[in-house]
Amino acid sequence: MALVDAFKSTRASSLSNGDQTIIAHTAIDLTAFRAVFDHAPCGMLLADTNGTIISANARLCEMFAYGPEALVGQKIEMLVQRRFHTEHVVLRHDYAAAPSPRVMGSGRDVTGLRRDGIEFPVEIGLTAVDTAAGRISCASIVDITERKRGELKLREANALLEEFTYVASHDLRSPLRGIAHLIDFIREDFGDTAPESAIHNLDRMTARIQGMEKLISDLLAYARAGKRSLKVESIDLRQLIDEITELEAASDNVRLAISVPDETFEGAETPLSTVIRNLVSNAIKHHDRVEVHLGINARLEGNHCIIEVSDDGPGIPSAAQQRVFRLFQTLNASERKGAGLGLAVVQRLVEGHGGSITLISDEETRGCTFRVIWPRFARSDLDD
Repeated sequence: MALVDAFKSTRASSLSNGDQTIIAHTAIDLTAFRAVFDHAPCGMLLADTNGTIISANARLCEMFAYGPEALVGQKIEMLVQRRFHTEHVVLRHDYAAAPSPRVMGSGRDVTGLRRDGIEFPVEIGLTAVDTAAGRISCASIVDITERKRGELKLREANALLEEFTYVASHDLRSPLRGIAHLIDFIREDFGDTAPESAIHNLDRMTARIQGMEKLISDLLAYARAGKRSLKVESIDLRQLIDEITELEAASDNVRLAISVPDETFEGAETPLSTVIRNLVSNAIKHHDRVEVHLGINARLEGNHCIIEVSDDGPGIPSAAQQRVFRLFQTLNASERKGAGLGLAVVQRLVEGHGGSITLISDEETRGCTFRVIWPRFARSDLDD
């Protein structure tokens, strides 16, 4: 109740002529605060500038397996592993000197220590409140054990998918190459005497084999896309996009409008290049007019690079927009053909590196825009 007493002192000192209305509102505010604090679904803890625990709600007590009487009056370091005590005291003093709302340990693994000595992963939000009794820090603590288990299962599933894809691709490529060689032998045996119908059928078989080989390559690309690149380098965004458009949009019928800052940032260049290249080639490939108008805009905002690839093609109907990022999804002839694996690979790459991708397409107007939000730094919290 120390925080409530502090708030009371703060409010009382600001009263003029003992205004009873303000006193009544103060009592209501404090009651509401206490109710929110006590019944919050996450752990809540109040501490003074010396790191002494003032109050803890029921969820925090349950999380750390302590009763409130065992926590109040103790140093907050009792909830931290002993090997981190010295470092935590330094961090606590640094925060007290320059308090601001923040997430503790952003980009790091942060753990709490239960009464029985078991460590568990947590997320911690900090904020400071100035009262008549002094500055008080409020921490919200969330147990993310289940999330970490889910992330581990996802990594394991990705590893199994990658392993299966590599094995399957090898087992499938070998017989396909064998069939392709047999077709070449048949062509040589026929020479110039082959009937036109036979040549036609051989061409069809060759096209089917090439289609199967492309599908296998796409599956490999999708499996690899789930693995985050650990190589971080300086990315010249303008140069990167110029290199991509020089290769993917070199046709005379492509009209480019590029707006990209002459800036660099640290990140994983190869996967980002793959993402932009896929979006550019996809926009050109599925365009339904002779002349293609393609726009590429990029800007740096905070910790992210935002890249938009727009076209004036037929667009993607709202009914199909939810499934274009799924595996093996193609739109029918009345919509837009052949998303295939390209967009699935793009989404997997973007999200695997801590970013996001959204599709913007209005049925009443032509064209669509893919917006990619890509981190400007290496996300250490995504490490295995």
